[in-house]
Amino acid sequence: MRVLRLLICLVLLGPAMVWSRATTRSRGGIAYTIRIPRPQDHKAEVSVRIPTEGQAVLDLMMPRWSPGYYAVQDLAARVQDLAAAGVAGKPLKVEHPAPNRWRVRAAGAREITLFYRLDCPSHFVTTNLVTGQMAILSGPATFITPVPFAGRSYEVVLDLPPGWTQCATGLEAAPAGRSCHFTAPDYDTLLDCPLAAGAFSTHTFEVGGIRHELVDIGDYGAWDGARAGENLATVVKENQLFWGRLPYRKYVFLNVFGPGAGGLEHQNSAMLSSMPPPEGKTGADFRWYSYVSHEFFHGYNVKRLRPVELGPFDYERPPRTAGLWVAEGLTTYYGPVMAVRAGLGTPEDFLAELSGAIRRLQQAPGRLKQTLERASLDVWDEGGSGVGGDPDKGVSYYVKGPVVGFLLDARIRMASKDKRSLDDLMRLAFRRFSGRTGFTEAQFRAAAEEVAGTSLRDWFRRHLASTEELDYREALDCFGLRFAAPAASGQPSWTLEVDPGAGLPQKARLADLLKARRADARS
Repeated sequence: MRVLRLLICLVLLGPAMVWSRATTRSRGGIAYTIRIPRPQDHKAEVSVRIPTEGQAVLDLMMPRWSPGYYAVQDLAARVQDLAAAGVAGKPLKVEHPAPNRWRVRAAGAREITLFYRLDCPSHFVTTNLVTGQMAILSGPATFITPVPFAGRSYEVVLDLPPGWTQCATGLEAAPAGRSCHFTAPDYDTLLDCPLAAGAFSTHTFEVGGIRHELVDIGDYGAWDGARAGENLATVVKENQLFWGRLPYRKYVFLNVFGPGAGGLEHQNSAMLSSMPPPEGKTGADFRWYSYVSHEFFHGYNVKRLRPVELGPFDYERPPRTAGLWVAEGLTTYYGPVMAVRAGLGTPEDFLAELSGAIRRLQQAPGRLKQTLERASLDVWDEGGSGVGGDPDKGVSYYVKGPVVGFLLDARIRMASKDKRSLDDLMRLAFRRFSGRTGFTEAQFRAAAEEVAGTSLRDWFRRHLASTEELDYREALDCFGLRFAAPAASGQPSWTLEVDPGAGLPQKARLADLLKARRADARS
């Protein structure tokens, strides 16, 4: 009976989906309508128009992982009541051969309509949330697609419940101009653009003639979103100066307030989980700007400049790469660096963040058991996307990666006699390898040697492929730093501070690392 009711629902939805019939005439076009009839039930209903292109059988798939989050997830477990219909709502046979796979017998239909519900009980950067006030939808957890999906185009309409007036996403608005109607040229783009709907506060700013939105969603208390947007504009400007351009036509910060924290990068948006400011505060602290800066930097480093294994994606078979020390580790190094350069923190703030990473690394017995390369390659086996492993057994590229980035920055500066830095390596790699090309480990290391002007073969062996203790002496001397005195227990503090005896060249290097490149460009 329940399936029968769902099929009747498919028939009744027909008139509301006339727009999709027109848009799917082009080969392979797929159109989704997402409805939230009872937000308090924490569910969304998805109906999909799929042209069969003469196929008797359609295989359908939901991803098993989300790009940027390196862990397998059973996203299909939240799919309920899936059914399919042909012409005039004729029921079609649906098989379920694998947890994330479905097979529809098209029975000669030129087009089928697929219907399913999504259980959306809680927000995470890769999962869905529906409440009485809002909906947060992640692409991989939402969009079932025919496979293969190459050459398909996609459209999405959000049919909002009464009182909901806004939608936000990195997707392009459909030319027809209908509210909450979006298009994607391919499945990768569709999955890469999370969607938000409900009633929220949007703060806009322009950098380089490009519109940026900070969308504050949820119970954000006394949060000053307008001020946060102004400050994020300086982060965007610093990245524009660093990389030389803004590689998108619009950008959206989806800032969801609630318990927990975390973020996920996308080509032209970021999904952020934020805590409301504490009582008596209205603005963000340095750590928040550092965290958002990290996600924005990812728009260049990993979404465009990437290890060759990270694209094109197979959403059912997670890719293994040794390059997450670049994609995640160096991004973690640059998060606080770019926030300080944007004027949102001090050198002391940066040193505190870096000290925290060094301390976590040096206090983890696993640093002597797992190399940085293995931490990247083994992440799919350990769970938690690089942050959930056992520190007694291994290391995290989020912890050792930025520390190695700091040491590599110093090595390049010293080897090149202050003519080059890690900045130059990142820009060279971006020019050479971004886009569809990607880089191999060997290519990135060769680029580093090119920038440094010397062989780094043994340096990379020790820092990436060995469990030897890291030697901090060169970096401390390079930037005029030292570790503060040991704690009362006699254990090393691993707290970086400026060495009172630092000379002018050392102070100049630290200033060069953290200063804004062109203060006059901030307007």
